[in-house]
Amino acid sequence: MNATRERPEVRFLTSGDVTAHERSAAERAVRTALKGAEGVTSVQVTLSVVADASLPRPALAQAVADIDGRRVRAQAAAPRIDEAIDMLRERLAIRTSSLRAS
Repeated sequence: MNATRERPEVRFLTSGDVTAHERSAAERAVRTALKGAEGVTSVQVTLSVVADASLPRPALAQAVADIDGRRVRAQAAAPRIDEAIDMLRERLAIRTSSLRAS
């Protein structure tokens, strides 16, 4: 099997104050959520932080993965980006496991 198919590059879109550490944390979270999934051909992660103190959840983490030709999407909004990334990992893992069950 092709190594690229087993571990596709995780592409990122970011906006706002997103650090390299947070990007790395998001990549680890997504790879953890997709662990065991076969046929992952692409992964796109969006991290966004809006600098507006009036918003209750200004941090957004979103992932879209192509798994065996099906697009699996998960997202989470939270007060802080690290919290959004943690919730994204959980949600993506649930959606990925439901694909394996069907």
